[in-house]
Amino acid sequence: SETLQARQLKFEALLSENNRLRALLGSSAKVSDLVLIAEVVGISPDPDQHYAMVDKGLNDGVFVGQAVIDATGLVGQVAESTTNLSKVLLVTDQSHAVPVLSVRTASQLIVEGTGNRNLLSMRHVSESLDLKVGDLLVTSGLGQRFPRGYPVAEIARYERAPGAAFAEVLAKPSSQLQTLDHVLLVFDSAEDLTPDVALETIGPADG
Repeated sequence: SETLQARQLKFEALLSENNRLRALLGSSAKVSDLVLIAEVVGISPDPDQHYAMVDKGLNDGVFVGQAVIDATGLVGQVAESTTNLSKVLLVTDQSHAVPVLSVRTASQLIVEGTGNRNLLSMRHVSESLDLKVGDLLVTSGLGQRFPRGYPVAEIARYERAPGAAFAEVLAKPSSQLQTLDHVLLVFDSAEDLTPDVALETIGPADG
């Protein structure tokens, strides 16, 4: 069994992670949801399949479609879950898409995976939208799968050919997908958690 010191260290580590997350996301996108830390225990070796395996599963209340973040932004969503393991589909997988909005202009878009761990794309972007390189894109909350306000990407390339109806937009993921070691599983409420796991989660900050 864990010693009191070990439990205290574990709590402090979770608290530190949560505080870094809150500070990074800022006042417009504070973490107001319960989150559970999970260790990444495997990464897909197939360059065409972008997913990570984490050490939390059904016994911990994990569910398919659950949003997964790290200290810098959206990582992806749970695609499969077994008793003690879950498969997380990364935002860069070609089958992944997430509704976002621009923090600067509130323009709404759909960000899709490209199969490149360093790039996300947006197709059929109207030339009338006010977007520019450096714009931060965050989850919009539409579709009710991803909570609103988590950083997803920063626009890295915006090109519009003369006379073209749509612009080509590429973005850099906010999350640290190349160096994932721990992630946070987002729960809508404590009701989603098993009793034992509820004691280990990080709750919203007071005030």
